[in-house]
Amino acid sequence: MTTEPCPLCGARAANTVGPVYGGVRRTLWRRRSFEEALFRCAEGHVYAVRTEGGSVTTEPYESVDEWLERKTGTERPERPPGL
Repeated sequence: MTTEPCPLCGARAANTVGPVYGGVRRTLWRRRSFEEALFRCAEGHVYAVRTEGGSVTTEPYESVDEWLERKTGTERPERPPGL
């Protein structure tokens, strides 16, 4: 769990939404690794908590689909029939 409150309403995180997303951000010759996890507060808001180089930031999203579109640059893939 995170100790970061929801940036929209200030409520504590109720549960995580999916696994931790990790990666590396590159700036010319420097590489900085980061970890980002999605949380949902008790009010139902979805927000990301990102840890990069010792700093922690939060960013609100309308839904998990919006977060996925921003990360991948495409719409969510369609599910096969029956799933």
